[in-house]
Amino acid sequence: MIKNRLAGVNYVIAAAFVFLLLFTGFVEYNRPEIIPLQEVKEQKTALPKSFFAQAPEAYHQIGEPLLDLQYFPPRMELPDLKQKINYYGQNHRPDAGTGNSRLHFNLATGETASISPKEPLYLSYDKGEGGGKYHFSPQNKETSLWIEAVPGEKEATLLVKMYDENGKIVTTPEANASFAVKEKEFARFGGQPWEIGKWRVDGTLLARQRARWFGVDKFLERHGGDEFKEKSGKNRIDFGDQDDRYSLYVNEGSALIWDGVSWKQVEPGEASRGFPLLLVKRVDERLMYLELWDPDGKKNIALNLLKTADAWTPQNLQQEFKFLGARTRSQYVFEVGEEKMLLSPDDWLLLTEEGWVKLDSIDGIDKYVDLKDPGTLFVFDGINRVGDQQVLKGELFNPTRTKVHDIEIPVQKDGLVFQHIDKEKKAGKANGFTHKAPLQYANGFEKKRDSK
Repeated sequence: MIKNRLAGVNYVIAAAFVFLLLFTGFVEYNRPEIIPLQEVKEQKTALPKSFFAQAPEAYHQIGEPLLDLQYFPPRMELPDLKQKINYYGQNHRPDAGTGNSRLHFNLATGETASISPKEPLYLSYDKGEGGGKYHFSPQNKETSLWIEAVPGEKEATLLVKMYDENGKIVTTPEANASFAVKEKEFARFGGQPWEIGKWRVDGTLLARQRARWFGVDKFLERHGGDEFKEKSGKNRIDFGDQDDRYSLYVNEGSALIWDGVSWKQVEPGEASRGFPLLLVKRVDERLMYLELWDPDGKKNIALNLLKTADAWTPQNLQQEFKFLGARTRSQYVFEVGEEKMLLSPDDWLLLTEEGWVKLDSIDGIDKYVDLKDPGTLFVFDGINRVGDQQVLKGELFNPTRTKVHDIEIPVQKDGLVFQHIDKEKKAGKANGFTHKAPLQYANGFEKKRDSK
């Protein structure tokens, strides 16, 4: 019974589905391709018709619009740097030479930079820093803004150049493209501290470097020979103390450079550029005038060096030498400071803490010449005849070797007693004397040194 009912329901549903399918096909088959739209009739209005209204064809004949909006990007202009940059002159160091002069500039930020004439000096702009500030480009790295400088008399002409967003040179406004800036004194600007080695540069620099000016080295003047010809007649300046002491010989116009460790004497020019430069400007009797330049030539300072006074009484030392007699024609017996010595012409005696010591070794000679063992020096020249009197002649040099005192010791007529040379050798050995051939050093102490 139930099965028969369900079967009837299914038949009804199937018949309805077939009917809908057939109806849909009929409608689709009879639908027109274009559906006509109902024409909308113009509604009548009570408002009057516009007197300015024209037919559509009239509007098409007007052409392009009378007004049209166009976009133009902002036009870039050169900044006004007249009050932004200062000029502190150029390198006036005497060793600068043509083409090596440097021009020095400063910004309100405290930055300094140096360039050669017509060399680009690049700038950058930081708009977020206190309303905007200009800076020198680090390591002068290329930017879109730069200046070039042409030096003049106490001023420089600045040429300002800039690229726009298209890479074209900006030349306007003309007033900002080229202008002159007056030279200012660099000392008015508190730049970075200037130092040489571990010393701050000021008027006391040479004193803190233990510089002492003694004058002309009289020993080298008389006995330096060809080996020290370049130093003869020049003023000696000692730097440092004890083992660190070294000496330089200068005159007016001499130039010294600081190589990072010590002062070195050079000729102004290629060898001196890039180093602190110390020039000897003038040498008076008691005062030496010098001028110190920094490596860039933008700072210089005047320095003075007072001559070191040396109290010395050679007359008292001369009394320590007493002639006793002659052993041979070239060997003479002296009593020096209560000690007997046998001296020959060209012998040297150095006054030390232990007394007078004969310099008879290469090492001893070199130490005295190189100022490692300073002290009063006696040089025995030999016997000369002055009128009818024979005198022993010699020289006394003060410890700084800047003073020399010529001494003459009269020889008694009965003091020259010559004996046979063989007997003299035996007598010399018995008395502890040293015999040696007379030394000739007309060309300087190098021959004395070579004879050892």
